[in-house]
Amino acid sequence: MRSGLASTLFTGLLGLAVGQFSSVYAQDSEGRWYKGNTHTHTVNSDGDSSPDHVARWYKEHGYQFLFITDHGYVTDVAPLNALLGASGRFLIMPGEEITQSRRGEGRGNEAHVNALFTTKSIRPVGELECFTWGCVGRAAASGSLGSTIDANVATVRQQGGIAQVNHPNYLWSLKPEDLDALPDGSLLEIWNGIGETNNLGGGDGMGDKRPSGEGFWDHALSLGKVVWGVGADDSHWFQGERVADPASAGPGKAWIMVRASELTPTAIKTAISKGEFYASTGVNLADISADEKSFTITIAQGKDGSRYVTRFIGKGGKVLAEVDGVKPSYHFQGAEAYVRASIIDSNGRRAWTQPVFRDGR
Repeated sequence: MRSGLASTLFTGLLGLAVGQFSSVYAQDSEGRWYKGNTHTHTVNSDGDSSPDHVARWYKEHGYQFLFITDHGYVTDVAPLNALLGASGRFLIMPGEEITQSRRGEGRGNEAHVNALFTTKSIRPVGELECFTWGCVGRAAASGSLGSTIDANVATVRQQGGIAQVNHPNYLWSLKPEDLDALPDGSLLEIWNGIGETNNLGGGDGMGDKRPSGEGFWDHALSLGKVVWGVGADDSHWFQGERVADPASAGPGKAWIMVRASELTPTAIKTAISKGEFYASTGVNLADISADEKSFTITIAQGKDGSRYVTRFIGKGGKVLAEVDGVKPSYHFQGAEAYVRASIIDSNGRRAWTQPVFRDGR
């Protein structure tokens, strides 16, 4: 396990080291799974519903926790928890989406970072330009978006929060190298629930080719970083016909399942910091375990007859093995830097585990 992280917040929380083996999925891991969303908007920025309406939707649809992350605004969650919170059943936690752009570049040059667990609004880099839905930091056009991510992430960590880089392919704004200085313990949104955020990447036919959200993740992991992959709704719309549009910013499209000792802010924060969770758009996992020899996943098979294929992926995004069925396993060969799993069912639903590190990071 890597020592000397930039922030002591994550020191000692990034895995259980055994020689050159490091995994948050050790076979003696305890706790239960809690479903939650880390990217949510209300009328306090550009959403269409009040915070209590939004929180109630998630509670009534089987979620156990929720972060409200409005643009440029931190919602006070204490009244919401007093109204809707339930010990061990539902918890609302604070956050904010720090919204950044480069001056003179216009849309297509934006970098959005969620601050999770923070209670004070964080001013983005540069001159502040505010709208009815929130404020944008207009940085100098000469600066890279990567540098604004670095500065905003650093402020999140100074406040004791966890930083999440959102939708890297939104407006084709980011390039993989913009994540080169991303500190260990950060989160990366590898799947965004809005249907027009280009989760799968693509090329323009003129030489500009961007990887998928997973590809951005593999870029960071292949540099030796400890970064955890997240799926999230980015929900804005809870009312009207547009909610049913698959491309809309409606709720319930992507989430994380956190394995924690209890449903409290401290326990959830500790588990997320350790990477003790998986991301999903509908595939449920009953168990994930790893030891020095192998990495095994148990899929909770639904009643719809779905079939599953699991790809075990290593450094550079290389597919190391492809395994069918509900209990896929990968036996380490000895040269892997890391191994993560991407699962997809026969109806297009997905899940992603966190990486098992094999290189002593």
